[in-house]
Amino acid sequence: MFIAISGTFHVDGYTPDGDSLHFQAHNAANWQKLGGPAVRLNQRQQAQLRLEAIDALEMNFEGRHQPWKYAREALDFLLTRLGIRGNLFGPAHARDGAAGYILARQAEKYRRPVAFVFTGGANWPDGEKVFLDTSLVQHSLNHQLLREGLVYPTYYEGLYPDLREELTRACREARKEQKGFWPRDCTNSGVALDGLDRLTSKCIILPKLFRRLVRFLKDSGAAGDFQTYLEAGPDPVTHLSTNRVTTLAGLVEIQGGAVRLTAAPEDLVFAET
Repeated sequence: MFIAISGTFHVDGYTPDGDSLHFQAHNAANWQKLGGPAVRLNQRQQAQLRLEAIDALEMNFEGRHQPWKYAREALDFLLTRLGIRGNLFGPAHARDGAAGYILARQAEKYRRPVAFVFTGGANWPDGEKVFLDTSLVQHSLNHQLLREGLVYPTYYEGLYPDLREELTRACREARKEQKGFWPRDCTNSGVALDGLDRLTSKCIILPKLFRRLVRFLKDSGAAGDFQTYLEAGPDPVTHLSTNRVTTLAGLVEIQGGAVRLTAAPEDLVFAET
């Protein structure tokens, strides 16, 4: 069961991206109903959300970004659907503090609520337990971002299988229709490890893999050493097609100076570490 929490979404004074923004609950006591660590609230009594099941292209990870066009499109889509209009990169927003609600079960290790995000008013009393089914999840902005090909599916343990399957369906439809960034996706086809410029301006890959590559390449690692680098800090993951528990290193292939993921992103469920 999920907890329905009504409130307002905020971006002024923050640097949101396509899978994270700040939210202020109408009733702060509702945060205590979530599992996991206590939700971290700032001086404005606002929490930074992590949107469940999706990963947008990085806009600033240790000073590096993925191709701007699609990173910005994900953010623009999110803010437009929420009703926070205006140019994020300009002087002001037309409507910070747009109303909406989230469905969440717990906070993660950084004390961010992991949430499905919805616009408008909730159909339940604030703070009530809600059964989130596949028809309802289709109305979430998480699902809509996947359906437009603007974010990658990135699943973690604890997400219900029926919801994961519905999100996967949205992702695969977007890929089939070549929506969003999918025509430029190099996650499974491979990207040359010849420096960071290719990753920031040309090739689009799963953000989790991008983050690992940024840290690796900043240390001027040779391409052949990337797998060893990953093995030193393994990301436990279940490969759904084979029902095999492995690590990210076990699903990465390096050949001819290029790296690729050997499994589709939606076929993976990562452990929370």
